[in-house]
Amino acid sequence: MSSTRRRPTRIRRGPVAGVALVVTLGVAGCSGPAAVDPSALTAEDLDGIREQVDALEDRVTDVEDRLSALEDPPDDGGPGGPGAEPGVPGGDDTFFGDPRSFLGQEIAVRGEVTEVLSSSDVASAFRVTGDVGEPVAVVSATPPPGVATGDLVEVTGTAVEVDPDTFEADFGIAADELFPSPETWLAQAEGEVAVAATRIEVGEAPAGD
Repeated sequence: MSSTRRRPTRIRRGPVAGVALVVTLGVAGCSGPAAVDPSALTAEDLDGIREQVDALEDRVTDVEDRLSALEDPPDDGGPGGPGAEPGVPGGDDTFFGDPRSFLGQEIAVRGEVTEVLSSSDVASAFRVTGDVGEPVAVVSATPPPGVATGDLVEVTGTAVEVDPDTFEADFGIAADELFPSPETWLAQAEGEVAVAATRIEVGEAPAGD
């Protein structure tokens, strides 16, 4: 007797003995299915039927998986992906981890102020960092809210590449109105991604600061 391969299945099978089981078999030389008495089936016949049922169930499962994948496509983690919040493309870590991928986009991110670059009655500039990546410069052409190193801030604005030739157009203020030594700062920051801020909100400093 050949060994019987059993696999977990969601199809309930009733006991064979004492049940009038009708099995549809392709019978050679016959034009249609034939009703077979289960008692006439051999162990090999039963094995073959189970093999066919298992194969059919595998195909059904495969189709269900494909339909599920079409209905619920995997999230790629890009802008608007896991961890994203309203107005925060991809989450804070996504922006600070790769700010260049957000060039030209309006963003809203939270982070800690690591350095105040300049502050006056009309404008401010500082660097802010998240949990990953390097600090990113923030330039605001509106009166500053009194930002200090260690403050937690939420910044809304546009990600811009620092270019000395277009700085005033990009950030709404001339570099020499903001920095004591604009040429030095622009030479250091040229090519970096900065945020042209339209709104800055200051929160509480982290505990222990």
